[in-house]
Amino acid sequence: MSHTTFNCPYCWSDVPVQASVCSHCTRDLVLFKPLALQLQTLADEVAQLKSMAQQQAHALTQLQSQDIQAAALSYAETHNTSALTPHDALADTPRRSWPHWLGMVVLTIATMGLCHWILLFVYDAPPLFLRVLTITLPAVTGFGCARRSGFGGFTHLLAALLVGALSVGLMLAITARLDGVPLWPENARDWRETLEYTAAIGLSFFTGFLTHHLMARWARQQRNKISLRVLLARDASGKFKITEISNQVQSLITATAPLVSAGAALYSGLKAFTGP
Repeated sequence: MSHTTFNCPYCWSDVPVQASVCSHCTRDLVLFKPLALQLQTLADEVAQLKSMAQQQAHALTQLQSQDIQAAALSYAETHNTSALTPHDALADTPRRSWPHWLGMVVLTIATMGLCHWILLFVYDAPPLFLRVLTITLPAVTGFGCARRSGFGGFTHLLAALLVGALSVGLMLAITARLDGVPLWPENARDWRETLEYTAAIGLSFFTGFLTHHLMARWARQQRNKISLRVLLARDASGKFKITEISNQVQSLITATAPLVSAGAALYSGLKAFTGP
């Protein structure tokens, strides 16, 4: 139906606007023509309004999608950069501090020597009790070193090597001084036990770093949970599914690393009592 014609209410055929009688059914249209023209105008307006509403709805959907993406990216950038509160910065990513690093290393070594002297020469405690204490205690100081110093894994691995070697060296020196025995082991078996004990203490210290790293990673994931949820929800086709799987595998590996390190430390430290 165009603006120059209208529909006959009897036969529904197109009739010119100027006609008063339908040329097809010969019915009188004088009474119905104003109503038909008004209905035609209203139908055109409804169609126009419907088209405008669809366009507005489409534009609003695109705008909301862009706003969600922009908000998610802004949230991720804000919470993954240095814009942390002083408390969060101290808890998760403190500034690198060599005095804290060196202080925790020296404190661990001194504590190992003190425990060795008190338990064996003052209270004559069983050696197994000393082994368990000197394996678990470095994990605590290693956690404190990772929390306060702010260094990465390589520096803490170096600290673990120093703690293991110097702690065992100090214990050997105390034993040699008080018992009057040679400072260094005299046979291959004693050297093997000494190296295993050194590895146990070093792995225990490094386990403290891995534990702190895992806790800091979990805290960052909790802060970014809303952002990650929005980023994943914006794609209904599952485009980022591979990213989610990769993150889950990486989280699983990170979570099991402290357990593996702690197990190796306990095995190395207690092997002398459980193995041949």
